[in-house]
Amino acid sequence: MYLLGIDGGQTSTKSCLYDQDTGACLLASGPPIDHMLTLNGQIKAKQGIQQSLQKLLKKAVLTKKVELAFLSISGVHKEHEEMIKSWVRECIHVDRFFIEGDVKANLAGASGGKNDGVLIVAGGGSIGYYSDGENELVAGGYGHILGDEGSAYWIGLQAIKASIRYSDGRGPVTVLHDSILDHFRETSFWGVKKQIHADKIQRSDMSDLAVIVERAANDGDAIAQLVLKEAGAELAQLAISVLQQMADLQSAPAVRKVYPTGGVFQSTHWVRRSLSDSLRAYDPLAEVYSPQYSPVIGTLILSAQALGRTINLDSIEQSDVVRL
Repeated sequence: MYLLGIDGGQTSTKSCLYDQDTGACLLASGPPIDHMLTLNGQIKAKQGIQQSLQKLLKKAVLTKKVELAFLSISGVHKEHEEMIKSWVRECIHVDRFFIEGDVKANLAGASGGKNDGVLIVAGGGSIGYYSDGENELVAGGYGHILGDEGSAYWIGLQAIKASIRYSDGRGPVTVLHDSILDHFRETSFWGVKKQIHADKIQRSDMSDLAVIVERAANDGDAIAQLVLKEAGAELAQLAISVLQQMADLQSAPAVRKVYPTGGVFQSTHWVRRSLSDSLRAYDPLAEVYSPQYSPVIGTLILSAQALGRTINLDSIEQSDVVRL
C-alpha cells in the first residue's frame, strides 16, 4: 500500500508517495497555492496540487493502491475539502483522505512526529502553533492584511515603506530604495504604488523582496538589517504567545523547544539569530531547534499515525528519497 502526502503552501506545493512495504519515497514539487476564498485562489490551488501530483506520477510505477492521502493545505476551510478531493481524484485513485491546515504537518515534520515544541512558520505568511493532541494553541496566522508579522511579505512591505521614507526625506538612507525600484522597473515609488493598486504586484512579488533585503543586510545596509532583526523579534513574539498560552493550561506539558520553519529562516544571521535572542530574553532555557524533516514528510508521519502505524524515517533520511 502507498501513502500519499501533499503539502500546499504559498512558496510551493510538494507531493510525496511512500511505499509502506519497501520504505521507498518519491517526491515532486509544483507551483504555490493561494487561499481558496476566491475563484482565482481556487484555480491557483488546483494548479499547484495537480501539477505537483502529475510530476510525481510521471516517474512512479504504481503497483499498489493509495491507502490514504494526507493533504496539508495553507488557508484551507471545511467547505473546500470535497473540491480538493476531486482535484486529487482526477490524477490518482485514493481510498481515504485527511485534509488539514499546513501547521500540523509542519509541526509533525519539524519534530519528527513528537510534537514536543512550538512551531513557527515564516514563509509568505507567519503563524505560531502547538498541539499535543489535547491542546491546540495558535498565535498569528491572520494573513497579510491583518497580520503575518515577520513573514516574507511583511519584510517586503517594511522594505518598501523604509524606501518611501528615505525618498521623502523622512527616513535614513538605504540601498533598498534603488534596489526595489530596479526590481519593479520603476523610477519612483509613485510607480510602485500604481502597480500595487492595479494588482500588478502580487503578494508573492512582495514576498520576493525578502531576498533583496537579505542581500542588502549582508552588504551592510543598516535599514535592511533592522527590518530582518525586527522580523525575527516579531516571530519570537508568536512563539512567546503560544508558550504563555501553554503556561495558562495546567494540562499542557512544559515545553521550551521552538522549531522555526519556512523560507524566511534561511536568513540565519539576521532573522533566526534575532528570534533566538528574543526568545532567550523571555526564557533563558528556551532553545531553537532546526526542523528534522520537511512538512511534506510531516504528512507521511501524520498518515501513518492516523492508521496506527509507523514509517521508516531512517530510510527516507538515508536517501531512499528520489527527488523528481
